[in-house]
Amino acid sequence: MIPMDADIDQIQKEKVVEQQKVNNNVLKYHYVYSKAGFLASIIKIPSKTDKNLTFAELPRTLEDEQKIDDLISSMGIHGKLTLLLHHEKRLRKIGDELRYLHPFKFLGFIFSPKNSHLKQHMGEIFDDYFKRTNFVKDYSQTMDIYDLKNDLTVYLEDFSKEVDIPANEILPFIKDKNWEGLVRFLIKY
Repeated sequence: MIPMDADIDQIQKEKVVEQQKVNNNVLKYHYVYSKAGFLASIIKIPSKTDKNLTFAELPRTLEDEQKIDDLISSMGIHGKLTLLLHHEKRLRKIGDELRYLHPFKFLGFIFSPKNSHLKQHMGEIFDDYFKRTNFVKDYSQTMDIYDLKNDLTVYLEDFSKEVDIPANEILPFIKDKNWEGLVRFLIKY
């Protein structure tokens, strides 16, 4: 079940786990349960003051970019058995630490023309059912949350500039809530 606004307000009051200041904005980390109901994910719930941020002001630090690079590169390079036996804990921890990022800031870094190696790794991830399924599950939940808050189309123009793809070619995926299709499109573009 995806939290509604009333649920989010309640979570913000009761379950603040950690606060961090990035670009003069206080980020609050909260526990929200996944649709499956048994896995807890740490996500950043946008506060009402976040609505005034520009795309450039949305947080994504150099450390975040290094973590994204490590996460996507590791998933792309290693086979599923190696990932399960040697990298699962570390990659899950990195994923949890990156969950506060706006999904367009996350995808924007991966599919930026300057990071073609990450785009190639995403292709390798999507070629493997196991890797793709795990990635899409977490990514789709985040996209759903930001979509419910109408916080995707606001940043579409800037995101399209970062990935160097016309916004009108990305918009249908957002309207249809086709999150996996969006990533497939970004990989093939």
